[in-house]
Amino acid sequence: MSSHLKKLFFLASFLTAASFNISASEYPFMNIPAQLVKNSNAVIRLQEQVIEIHSLGKITVKDRRIVTILNASGDQHAYLVAGYSKMVSIEKIDGTLFDAAGNKIRSLKKSEIKDENYTISGQMIDDNRYKYHNFYHRTYPYTVAYELEYSQSQSLSIPDWTPLRTRGVSVMQSSYTAIMDKDYQLRTREYNISSPAVISNNGSRKILKWSISNHPAIVGEYAAPSIEELAPHITISPSTFRIDDFNGSLSSWEDYGNFYAKLNAGRDQLPEATRQKVKQLIEGLKNDEEKVKTIYHYLQQTTRYVGVQLGIGGLRTFPASYVVENGYGDCKALSNYMVALLKEAGIKAHYVLIGAGDDMREFPADFPSDNFNHIVCAVPLKNDTMWLECTSQTKAAGYMGSFTGNRNALLVTEAGGKLVRTPAYKKDDNQFWSKVTATLETDGSLRASLINHYQALCSDDVHARIHHYSKEELQKYLKKNIDLPDYDLISFDYKEFEGKLPVIMEDLNIIAHNYAQFSGKRLFILPNIGNRWSTKINTDTARLYNIELSEERIENDTVHITIPPGYLVESKPKNVDLKTPFGSYNSTIEYTDDKIIYHRRLELNKGNFKANAYNDLVAFYDNIYKSDNSRIVFKKTE
Repeated sequence: MSSHLKKLFFLASFLTAASFNISASEYPFMNIPAQLVKNSNAVIRLQEQVIEIHSLGKITVKDRRIVTILNASGDQHAYLVAGYSKMVSIEKIDGTLFDAAGNKIRSLKKSEIKDENYTISGQMIDDNRYKYHNFYHRTYPYTVAYELEYSQSQSLSIPDWTPLRTRGVSVMQSSYTAIMDKDYQLRTREYNISSPAVISNNGSRKILKWSISNHPAIVGEYAAPSIEELAPHITISPSTFRIDDFNGSLSSWEDYGNFYAKLNAGRDQLPEATRQKVKQLIEGLKNDEEKVKTIYHYLQQTTRYVGVQLGIGGLRTFPASYVVENGYGDCKALSNYMVALLKEAGIKAHYVLIGAGDDMREFPADFPSDNFNHIVCAVPLKNDTMWLECTSQTKAAGYMGSFTGNRNALLVTEAGGKLVRTPAYKKDDNQFWSKVTATLETDGSLRASLINHYQALCSDDVHARIHHYSKEELQKYLKKNIDLPDYDLISFDYKEFEGKLPVIMEDLNIIAHNYAQFSGKRLFILPNIGNRWSTKINTDTARLYNIELSEERIENDTVHITIPPGYLVESKPKNVDLKTPFGSYNSTIEYTDDKIIYHRRLELNKGNFKANAYNDLVAFYDNIYKSDNSRIVFKKTE
């Protein structure tokens, strides 16, 4: 996928600056306005990015940046990182280090610039590399200045303007200039920009320039909106573009889908032996859904993911025959291969472009741009569409999960691209429940059997562990992460149930030592075993940003604890029933016939809430925490 291009251009503009003859009087530390120092770890004094589109096959970029680092937390902003590849050439890198008064300490030496492979995973083969540098100065404040120039031989990915990439950084002055032919249509979408571009002309060239000044740092707050929602930035997208030997258009989603259809035309041909294998696989199957699942399992069993993204291979799939021959492919190749297998079975399927990642920012449906870094397969069936993650050897057919679920995606069809939505997993889908049966021994130890049920998004992390950890690694994980202070893990087992809402059943047997505390005749027991709320946040009367809660799920826990005879309840926690916009919580405790019966139900709501509701969220979390950690006190009878 084109993600390697995006990575390179992100790297090429990340933490770049200017290396100039800067005098102490021109840029002394005390020149930074007080409001820009507040909440800041670093201050961008000057940032200038100039993009010139010479033709669809040549774009040059000049980046200049001067950054003052205020403390150790700001050191991460003192790096220069510049990516390059077959399509990106670095022309110039310069750098200078200044002290607190603006006096030059030294210049960057060429021998100090490190050059590394961008990809370090053994599952990826590409031609992406990057150069990077850091002065590693630690006397604060200090200032770094960098200048970077590079050229790219394609026009699909044009660098965006992102003056503030992270929280805790302020900007004194930043500008983005785009230069192009007068008749070229550069498409832009502005976010949190107060002033429009200044437009001018220089002969046959059109110049667009955006700028901001004296922008304070964006502070970090719990559950705050993403930096993209708060900071000024501009998304840049071409109208027409060229990459390698292919021309395309991003004027509409239909056009972009047509580009991909043309790029991959004829690459779905299967060897004869594979065609016969498909016929053998589907023989006797009753419906298309069974056929899709059978062929998908065949793909999972006979292929593995290896990313091969060299040059245009970052966009163009390898032929289906390549996957057959090698037994591997990247997301493009495996999805294309799946489409070809289903075509042979007489089932229509589509190659789908998607922006994958748990924290991938939603892109606007009305602004076509290259927002994609992954490919999946979609199969329209009679009653529904079945989605297939072809890079996974273990994921259930039809399940997307948090990595690719609930987002826009581009379906590539014969009629061009069509924007569609991947499956969303709602609160009722994402469920965790547990049933605990335990016996308290006279020495205070607890023998417990825990049956845990994970469904949909609640199962994602567990699925990853049981398929990527060895038995020994799983045992170490459980020994470390079960929420008990001192225990032995006697046994554990997992069962998976595939489906559009997959389920994992976890069966644990443990002995928790010293679970109950004795004090004279009194016995203290915590009835909530294994699923206690741990999030605590501080009250904030100066909350700035709205609250964005992204999790939505339901938890149901039932615990039965048999205690030794001869004890009466002296005190027990009150039943709790909370209902808030953020969710609800209910807990009850009963005691009868030497048995504690504890029930807990938690519902978490997804949503955007006003900043002035923050302390209500604090109270909601605090009340859950207190209830989950409340103890029953027993007194021994005479």
